[in-house]
Amino acid sequence: MNIDIVKTEMKKHLNEKVEISVYGLRNKTEYFIGTISKLYPYIFTVQVNGVEKSFNYADVITGEVEVKYM
Repeated sequence: MNIDIVKTEMKKHLNEKVEISVYGLRNKTEYFIGTISKLYPYIFTVQVNGVEKSFNYADVITGEVEVKYM
């Protein structure tokens, strides 16, 4: 898997609802449900309850961030 594959998949689901799982320090996981709002060359943003959160494509590849399309 590379960044181009992740970007292409994200483009298909732009403005659609997703569930984001972020694996953080000390085995803590944060979950967000929102809408993919913008795509940039190295990051994408998700609108969560009126707040825009940004995530890195590289983190999706490494498994730090998991995206589930709804």
